Amino acid sequence: MTKKILVIEDNLDVRENLEEILVLNHYEVETAENGLVGVEKARKNKPDLIVCDISMPLMDGFCVLQVLAADAELKTVPFIFLTARTDRETQRRGMEMGADDFITKPFHEEELIRAIETRFRKSMFAETHFVRSAEGFKAFMEDAKSLEVVRSTAENHNALTYEKKSIIYHEGDEPRHLYFIEQGKVKTVKMSDDGKELISGVFSEGEFFGYLAMFEDTEHAESAIALEHTVLATITKNQFFEIVSSNPAIAAKFIRILANQVTDTEDKLLHVAYDSVRKRTAEALVDMYRAYANGGSKGEITISRQELAQYIGTATETVIRTLASLKNDKLIDILNGDIHIRDLAGLLRLKS
Repeated sequence: MTKKILVIEDNLDVRENLEEILVLNHYEVETAENGLVGVEKARKNKPDLIVCDISMPLMDGFCVLQVLAADAELKTVPFIFLTARTDRETQRRGMEMGADDFITKPFHEEELIRAIETRFRKSMFAETHFVRSAEGFKAFMEDAKSLEVVRSTAENHNALTYEKKSIIYHEGDEPRHLYFIEQGKVKTVKMSDDGKELISGVFSEGEFFGYLAMFEDTEHAESAIALEHTVLATITKNQFFEIVSSNPAIAAKFIRILANQVTDTEDKLLHVAYDSVRKRTAEALVDMYRAYANGGSKGEITISRQELAQYIGTATETVIRTLASLKNDKLIDILNGDIHIRDLAGLLRLKS
C-alpha cells in the first residue's frame, strides 16, 4: 500500500518541490500551506508521516507537533521537521517535544528520502506507545486483569531498584523476568571472543528489555547493567507468557517491538562494517541523546569514553580523538567529563 505523507510548508516553491520529489518516489502526498490547515488535514485524513516546517504564520511547527501529540489518533505518526534554523535551542526543543528527525534547508533529495524511509522502517514495527510510561505499563497489565495469575501483579507490580553499575542479569543467566524501566537507564553488554565488551543497546524510561531470551527459550546472550539509579518493574516469565498466549493483540505488539530491535541491531552492524568512526560516533551520540532526553536531559550525556567506544565498536583512544574533532567543529561541548550536544542538526547530518 502506498504511504501517505502530509507536507506542511508555507513557502509555495518549497512545498511544490517537496511534493514533486515525494510523488516521484512513489508516495501519496497531501500539502498544507500553514500549521492550522495542516492540523485540520491530519485529523481529517490521517497520514503515515508528516514533514513540517517550523517557521510559519498562524501556527508554527512546534505548535503543530504539540497539538498532534495530544491527539490519540495522531500522536504516533512519525514527524520530521524541515527548517533553516540550526541553533541548538531549536533542535533540543524539537527533540524534547518528540520530533523524530530534522532536515535542514537547503537539503538534498537523497537526504530527504533516506530520512523518510528510515522513519517508515522503524515505525513499521514500533507501535509501542502503549508501554512508553509507567501508566502504559499498568495499562499493559490491565489488559491481563482477567487472568487470575497476574491480577495481583496488575494492581501492584513488582519493582526493583538498582544503583549505577549494578548488574541486573549476567550473560548466560536463565531469563526469569521481563523488565520495564520506570526510571533510569540500562545498557546491555556482550563479551566478544577476545574478551572485549560491546554495548549492544541502551534502554531508557518506558522501554522493555530482557524478553529476547524468553521468546527464544535460551539463556541471556548479554548482560544488563544499570547506567544510573534505575527503578524496574518486572513480570515473571510465566506471567508474561500467560498474558501473550491469551491476548493475540499484546503478543503482536511484542513481536513488533522484537522486530524493531532486530532491525536496529542490523542497522548498527551495517554501520560498524561500513561507516567511518566519525559517522558512527555521531550516530551513537544521537542515539544517546534520545535515550537521555526521555529522562529530562537538556543535551548532556553522561557516559564514559570507554562505554562510548564499546557502543560503536572501536578503541577508546579513537573515540577520544573523534570527540575532540567534533568539539573543534562545534558539534559538541565537553564539560566536567559530560558530553553536551551543541548542534544536534549537525550530528544528524553527519550520521545520515
